[in-house]
Amino acid sequence: MKKPIRFYISVLGAKIMIKLMRLMKRNATNLPGEIMLIFYPDLLKHFDMPENVIAVTGTNGKTTVSNMIGNILKANGYDIINNSFGGNVDTGIASLLLDNCTLSGGFKKDTAVLEVDERSAARVLPYVKPDWLVCTNLQRDSMKRNAHTEFIFNILNSNIPEKTKLILNGDDLISSRLAEKNPRTYFGIDRLENENPTLDNLICDIVNCPVCGNKLEFSFRHYNHIGRAKCSCGFSSPDIDFDVKASENNEAVIMHNGNEERYKLPNNRITDLYNTVAAVTFSRTFGLSYEQVAKAMSEVKVVKSRYDSFNAGGKEVLVSLAKGQNPVACSGVCDFIRRESGNKAVIMILEDLYDSKRTSENIAWIYETDFEFLKGDDIKQIIVGGKRADDYMVRLLIAGIDKDKIVCCRNETDTPSHLKPELFDKLIIMYDLFNVESLNSIKEQLKNWR
Repeated sequence: MKKPIRFYISVLGAKIMIKLMRLMKRNATNLPGEIMLIFYPDLLKHFDMPENVIAVTGTNGKTTVSNMIGNILKANGYDIINNSFGGNVDTGIASLLLDNCTLSGGFKKDTAVLEVDERSAARVLPYVKPDWLVCTNLQRDSMKRNAHTEFIFNILNSNIPEKTKLILNGDDLISSRLAEKNPRTYFGIDRLENENPTLDNLICDIVNCPVCGNKLEFSFRHYNHIGRAKCSCGFSSPDIDFDVKASENNEAVIMHNGNEERYKLPNNRITDLYNTVAAVTFSRTFGLSYEQVAKAMSEVKVVKSRYDSFNAGGKEVLVSLAKGQNPVACSGVCDFIRRESGNKAVIMILEDLYDSKRTSENIAWIYETDFEFLKGDDIKQIIVGGKRADDYMVRLLIAGIDKDKIVCCRNETDTPSHLKPELFDKLIIMYDLFNVESLNSIKEQLKNWR
């Protein structure tokens, strides 16, 4: 089909811009797409997309799941393009497509794996028309960016193409109801042996039945509202196609069509268990065999920007992204910390330095975060860094944490100097994604421990 001349100008102009930016040692992950979408707003609808287009979205876990899926497909011979470098809004996706397309807007590679920001769905999904959409979950996020789960649900629900096959979290009674006429496959995690289901978290994003409005009855919740529930009207969690029955010996035991399948886990956190089963469910439903997926999963690692571990001065150090301004993700890390064995110290650097440039003053999210999970006797120190350290101090005191355990410092990179290594065996660092420079400085200091 003949395309407008502005499309060809956009492609050529973007390729020149990308080449020049890389000569200047810049990543070109967003700006070329941003400029070309201003020049030609209908740009995305005119690409001749690859044979397989997979989109991954959701509040938490979409980066990890899209990278897992990309690695599995590459290991099985698919030639993919993906935005693992970042850029999951329309401008970043436009930059990716402009960089990889031919001058006529086609692609030599057969598969695109696109991480899509859920808020940007209206500007992406109707145009790239994914064959598959994986939604990890829909949960409370930054009030400034994503408002409420129903708001995000409606954006997604209104913009999923009819042809798109869905891979959905059956334990999430919000996202599992997306595009109800589309074909779908559900993944989930059964109540695990020796698991203590979450009963004490502050947030549960769905408490009433979406059909009749009566209160839902949960049989268990892994965290937030993620679990299994039913209502007296007959509404209930859907039947699960890929159901995790156990997590043992760093393996996920998944039941599918009455058969047991085992896959290596990057670690045993419940969130990474969900990410693993999401990637497995897509890959198996896509058509790969159990053997193909299991072999590829044996090589998969969580992206270090999400989770990392190393030793420093004889201490185990765990680093976990807590996603500032996101109370559910931050609460998940607090829950992870309380479940870790041994005596622990915690460094918290949660200020969103990107948003600080726009003078975000709303700190209400910290009062929805389960900092109460950090008041155990096995947590010996909590070092809080940043300009808002005093606000976190107040919140930690409200959570019932002993003031003598808490140290506040204005500079994030000064936090290691306040640690007392004789008190703990394990150090856990919670950080915001836009605080990577501070995190790297802290890691370098720790690696010099003796």
